[in-house]
Amino acid sequence: MRHARGVLLAASLSLVAGCAWLPSWLGGPPSRAAQPTALTDIKPALNARIAWRASVGAGRTELMQPAVTENAVYAAAADGAVVRLAPDSGQVVWRSDVKTRISAGVGSDGFTVAVASARGEIIALGADGKELWRTQVGGEMRSPPLVGRGLVVVRSTDYRITALDAANGKRRWAYQRANVPLTLRSLTEMVYAGDVVIAGFPSGRLVALNAANGAVRWDVAVSEPRGATEVERLADVVGAALVIGNEVCAASYQGRVGCFDAANGSLRWSSEISAGAGPTADERRVYVVDAKSNVVAFNRAAGSTAWRQDKLLHRDLSAPLALPRAIVTGDFAGVVHLLSPEDGAFVARVPLPAQVVATPRALGGGAVVQARDGTVALIMIE
Repeated sequence: MRHARGVLLAASLSLVAGCAWLPSWLGGPPSRAAQPTALTDIKPALNARIAWRASVGAGRTELMQPAVTENAVYAAAADGAVVRLAPDSGQVVWRSDVKTRISAGVGSDGFTVAVASARGEIIALGADGKELWRTQVGGEMRSPPLVGRGLVVVRSTDYRITALDAANGKRRWAYQRANVPLTLRSLTEMVYAGDVVIAGFPSGRLVALNAANGAVRWDVAVSEPRGATEVERLADVVGAALVIGNEVCAASYQGRVGCFDAANGSLRWSSEISAGAGPTADERRVYVVDAKSNVVAFNRAAGSTAWRQDKLLHRDLSAPLALPRAIVTGDFAGVVHLLSPEDGAFVARVPLPAQVVATPRALGGGAVVQARDGTVALIMIE
């Protein structure tokens, strides 16, 4: 459970969640019982290099996701910095200070840039870096805002999803699920699938909400909780769901990875896995990092296992990104690993100065990666 970075307990245990004596799976210091697998030398089959690198800002950044649009890369740091970078050079186009600590970000559609503050505020900036509005939503935010379709959609840790008008920050609709006794503190993200918002929840549920009014379009089980204890029954959908073609794929902790029809939620296939992050995919396969940092490839047509890379065990891998020539994932030591889509073999490595915590984002045939120290880099494959 090391990759899940702890568990958030509701109600009575919330007051002690930050205590140093708690075990790692309750938010305490990481356990050293499971030692990361040591890296061995590889013979690179691809030339991967850092095309550019920039520093966003200081502060804890494990919940910061860069946003990549057609003509910009947006990134943020916990100290309040929001930065727009030129995608071709990494040069800073503008840097804004939102004057409060940022707890999650960034979301952008190229017109509106949104982050969440530690005090439950949503701050929206224009593409020029000037503040448009800020709205108090309430509750801790650990998911980057979803921006698009004229909305800024945010999710708080009490499982409430709120849609704000992108023009003025006024509330358009809200959706609330019942709390559960125990849930992972893993990063989750929402995505658009046409005119619906896709969100994963504890207990293995995947929900599609009408973007116009928040009505439930469909609600399906990625997996069902199993076991006698609350810990054994943890089955949260982790990371972001993946929208590819007319399918939505998602993965859950101690559960399954599955692909569903985007229109009605009907299951196409599922396969057992305890996922540590959301899936990625190409035309042939779906790729998942499990809770122990194995990378597993599933055949997209039927869900059978194509290959498994087990030489990165316990290295706290980020969610993967499928590029045409490589599967990209980063680890706790800042090493970005590139794996062959065909068999999972190592084809290249690129070092960064700190732990890779964000999901890599595709840009121009390469991957934008953000590290815990605020480094943002574009890794290109030649």
